[in-house]
Amino acid sequence: MTDLFTSSFLPTAMLHVGQAVHVNARAAWLPATVTSLTLARVGVDYRISPPPGSRRAELVAPWAVRPADGVCLRPVRELRAGDDVLAFDGTTRTVAAVWPRRDRWWVISHADGAHAVVSPTAVLRLTDPTPTVSVHGIPLSVPGTTS
Repeated sequence: MTDLFTSSFLPTAMLHVGQAVHVNARAAWLPATVTSLTLARVGVDYRISPPPGSRRAELVAPWAVRPADGVCLRPVRELRAGDDVLAFDGTTRTVAAVWPRRDRWWVISHADGAHAVVSPTAVLRLTDPTPTVSVHGIPLSVPGTTS
């Protein structure tokens, strides 16, 4: 059984204030921005859609935070065969099949034969094949998208 949501500690040295990150909140990754760093906690500001412009700040453990660069978030019900899911430790697993069980939990079968059972509310991190457009190393935001 593959565990897609637990792993070892991520040093806060890999993060910086203003960085886009994903925060693991009970088997669902949430988009956020780093607002502060200490050895024991990372301050994050979640981007929440409804109501417009609302935000929620929180201090979280460093191990629950991963950089968002080159990664997109997708609910388990929207996974498709061929998607590359990032496990918590950063390894990539290719989805062979995904289906709901009778108890509404989802089974993810990986190309290497491993299986993961995740909650129906799980949001997973996938590799994002969309290239980042940048000028002199500064990413450009495209109108109509969120960054």
